[in-house]
Amino acid sequence: MYQDGKCYFCTHWYWDDAENEYELCGTWKFEKNYPDMPDYWHLQELDVEAFNGKLQDPHSLDVTVTSDCYEKIKAEGPSFL
Repeated sequence: MYQDGKCYFCTHWYWDDAENEYELCGTWKFEKNYPDMPDYWHLQELDVEAFNGKLQDPHSLDVTVTSDCYEKIKAEGPSFL
C-alpha cells in the first residue's frame, strides 16, 4: 500500500497552552520492515498551515525537532493509518 522510502503528507491539529488552534502539515517518511515486524513512520518536517482558521506567520509556533509540539505530533503518528 505504501512505498518504502516515499514521503507522505498528513494534516494535524495542535493546541498551545493559550488554547490557540494550529493546523499543521506533517511530512512522514515510510520505512518498510520485515513481514513479521511493524512498519515505521518517521516525521521529517512539520509546517504551520493555519492559526485559528486564518493564515499566520509560520514562526508563530515552534515546530522544530526539539519542540514539544513536534514531539507530540511524532508520538501521535500520521492520522491516515
